[in-house]
Parts: sequence; structure tokens; C-alpha cells
Amino acid sequence: MNFFQLLGLGYKNYVKGIGFLIKHRLYWFALFPLILFVGVYWLGTYFESIELSIGRDIAKEVKNLDSLNEVTWRSVQMHIFGVLNTIFTKFTLYIVVVILSPLLSFLSERIEKILTGNKYKFSLIQLMHDIRRGLKIALRNISWEYFIIVLMIGLTSFMDSSFKDFLVLAVTIPIGFYFYGFAFMDYINERRRLNIQQSIYFVSKHKGLAVAIGSIYSIFFLSFFYVFRNISKFPTDTSTQLFWGSILVITFLLAAIAPILAITSATLSMHDLVDLSKNEHALREQKEAEAHKIENETVQEEE
Repeated sequence: MNFFQLLGLGYKNYVKGIGFLIKHRLYWFALFPLILFVGVYWLGTYFESIELSIGRDIAKEVKNLDSLNEVTWRSVQMHIFGVLNTIFTKFTLYIVVVILSPLLSFLSERIEKILTGNKYKFSLIQLMHDIRRGLKIALRNISWEYFIIVLMIGLTSFMDSSFKDFLVLAVTIPIGFYFYGFAFMDYINERRRLNIQQSIYFVSKHKGLAVAIGSIYSIFFLSFFYVFRNISKFPTDTSTQLFWGSILVITFLLAAIAPILAITSATLSMHDLVDLSKNEHALREQKEAEAHKIENETVQEEE
């Protein structure tokens, strides 16, 4: 498949995934990212308020501070909370994937079992390994994404400000889509017993799928962030506030269910690509496997 065929496959399975989750009553998994998303973003805004408060205090009290050390210490405090704010707001998309890794892995296994009859032994050691692997992937992706952002800012520093901002966004946003999609595809690659380097190679050969999965996941989050940060700037009349309040709730719900939809699309798409029923590392019961094979053939004939 070429890039655009893979892109279409990912988007198709986002739509198909909604019906799949409803049909097999897996929609309740969305409760976990919903709660986590509230907590993570609340922490980010809390740290941001502390950072701003310290900054205002320094501006007001700079003449009354007794020494340079005290000024330095207050500045350090402000920067610490600034870093925490950045981590819990700018990196929310990665944090969600890392913290939810056991849940997303379990859901992906459930989907695979429904599709193929595959089963995997539960192991606490394997669970810890999955969490460490998810963290490594996230740190790697963050490092590369922000290296590219800094590089683009440096290369475009001599350009007109408006064009520079457009160019940086046009290049870095799709790159972010790719890395987010990579994280979700890696859950399936891990069960196929691909190491990180092999997973990197596989995803690089299927960039269109990674971009498709990561783009919807990212857009759902970014839509909420945009509305949340700008709702106070909109007109204050009742109808306008009611409209944007409704949009805020909708985008919040979309952001909360985004990880569940993304892992569903990733699993369905990977099955279409590599036929997960052939995974030699899975455990399967013969009767169950045959039943799933017949069911899948029936579904394909109907489609």
C-alpha cells in the first residue's frame, strides 16, 4: 500500500472502530482516559496559575526582596512550575499514552481476540516491560519532535514572521501526527515481538497509517485546548457563550475518547495489514480460532 492508501485505511478504521466498540460493548473503556484527562490538564493549569502568581509577586515585591539570592530563588520557583505546566499541558498527548499503556494494551488485546481468537498470557513482568517500552517510545518521540521544531525555527529565523510561523506549523504538525500514531501502532508490534528498532522500521514503512491514527488523536486534543484557552475571549452574550460552551463540552469528550478510538483503529488497521491471526506468539484455541475465521469471512462477504 502507498502512503495515501494507508492514510485511508487508518481513517476508515476510525469510523469502523466506533461501531466495533459499540457492538462489542467496549465503549466503557473511555471512562479511564476521561478521568485521567481531567486530572492531567487540571494539574497543568494549576501549575500555570502558580507560575503566574510567582511572576506577579516578583514584579510587585522586587524592591522589597532582601537579597539577590531571594530574587534568584523566586525566579527558580517560577521556572520549576513553568516546566511542570509545560509537561502537563504541552506533553499531555504523550502522558496519556504512557499512563494508559496497560489499559490500551489490554483493550488492543481484547480487540485482537475478537478478531482472531488470539490470547496472551498475563505476566506482571511483561506488564512492567510494556510500561517501560511505552515510556522509551514516548521520550524518543518527544525528543525527535522537539528537535525538529527547534531545527525548523532555526532554519526559518531569517524569514518573515507570518510565513515562518506557517512553515513551522506546516512541517511540525504532521510530524507530531506521525509520532503519536507510532505510539499506538507499537502496542501491536510489541505483541508481534518486534523490538523497538524493528518497530521503528515497520512504522517508517507504513507512514500513512501512523499519520492517520495520530492526526485524529491529535486534532481531538488540540481542538479542546484551543476552545478552552480562547473561550474567555469570545463575546459574553448568552447565545455565544452557550454555543461555545457546548463546543467545549463536545471537544472535551472527543479528547477523552481519542486514545480509545486511536488504539481501536490501530489494531483493526494492523490486522488488515499483517493478519494478526498468524501471530505465532499468541495462544489460540482451535475451535475458537475456526469460529472467528468463519465470522471474519462472513463479514468480508457482506462488505
